[in-house]
Amino acid sequence: MPRHFKKGVKREHHFLKGLEKPLEMIAAIPGVKKVIPGRIYASDSRGFEIKVSRETKTGLKLVAKSNGSVQDVFLVVDKADRARVWGKIESLSNKWAK
Repeated sequence: MPRHFKKGVKREHHFLKGLEKPLEMIAAIPGVKKVIPGRIYASDSRGFEIKVSRETKTGLKLVAKSNGSVQDVFLVVDKADRARVWGKIESLSNKWAK
């Protein structure tokens, strides 16, 4: 893995509060090759939530919300594994909801 990756998660930039451990769990799902946190936006969201937003050319896009902020997260996943990974993330997201 390149130098900015640790436990399958890119750590070159910041994460939302409470997002690091769930991203490590997502990186451990079979079929997930990389987890790349994206931009952080201001929002009026309350609580903590991670959900799959859509498919991308290289995998899936997630949206993570945490008390006033939203962060895009991109996953690199093979096309054959996307539906299974999507379902696994949705089942885990109930565990992370606060």
